[in-house]
Amino acid sequence: MSDNPRFIADATLAKLAKWLRLLGYDTIVYPGKAGRPMLRVADVEKRIVLTRRHDMQERQFSGLLYLVAGKDIAVQLSEVLGRFSLSINQREMFSICLKCNEKLIGVAREEVRDLVPPYVLENCNTYTKCPSCQSIYWAGTHQRNVLQSLKKYIGTNK
Repeated sequence: MSDNPRFIADATLAKLAKWLRLLGYDTIVYPGKAGRPMLRVADVEKRIVLTRRHDMQERQFSGLLYLVAGKDIAVQLSEVLGRFSLSINQREMFSICLKCNEKLIGVAREEVRDLVPPYVLENCNTYTKCPSCQSIYWAGTHQRNVLQSLKKYIGTNK
């Protein structure tokens, strides 16, 4: 398997997809019903299929498909990290847009001056921006909270 696996998740796993993005893994959510069209996208884009639909295992598909058993997001994330031997690398975290899965780019503080709250501008020096949806990201308490959640639910020793 690639060092940088790419995933496609069915719509029931949208929260899992968001967490995988947060960890720096390229993960799209298939907007329609999981089925043959989703498998075609996965095949063309060389993505690993993540689904909760048992009948997907019975379909002809030459790529990798993983049936996620857990219902809780912490269990699902732990499952996928373990199954694909994915590591949690803090340098890769927060490098992908949580909304549209694009790689974030660094931007100067002056460029976001009118786009972030004044408190954020006063207290943060590093910003990233999504080149697609234009969302702005910065290091805040949410990053600390994410790290604490990872330690609590799955550990960061992977």
